[in-house]
Amino acid sequence: MVDIEQLARQVQRLQDLEDIKSLKHRYFRAMTLGDHETLKETLTADVVTSYSDGKYVFDDREQLLRFLIDSHDPNAKIIAWWMAGMPEITLQSETEATGIWAMYHSFFNQGKGFVDEMFVYYDDAYRKEDGVWRFCKTGYKRVINQILDRSQMPYTIMAPDWAAAKKKG
Repeated sequence: MVDIEQLARQVQRLQDLEDIKSLKHRYFRAMTLGDHETLKETLTADVVTSYSDGKYVFDDREQLLRFLIDSHDPNAKIIAWWMAGMPEITLQSETEATGIWAMYHSFFNQGKGFVDEMFVYYDDAYRKEDGVWRFCKTGYKRVINQILDRSQMPYTIMAPDWAAAKKKG
């Protein structure tokens, strides 16, 4: 005989795991495309962060958003993207979870002529508020980081102007 309540708990667990995975992907998509409203929606009001091995620490969502927006300004000819995978997500309760993610990040500052590439492990905590999972803590520690000076190298960049496309609607 099937225990409907147990089955419902298992389905909810799987749904929560998928929702948290979608949250992480939405966070990176919003960062890549400069979608600041979506980015804000991924974070709790009391989010705590620690990026670059503790170099950039924030405990206020508005200060964090200002930092993220300013450091990835498309008007400064910055192209950046993230890829995350291999999640290890642990549900602590119906409204709390933790996660570890592997992430590759490429940051190209065309104006200054350098590329910053890194592989890191993210350490996240999530909270479900009003039925929606959000980051309440996030940050990473670097495994490897390389800076490439392209100021003296010929290169071609083929990338859409997301800021201009966003203004057009």
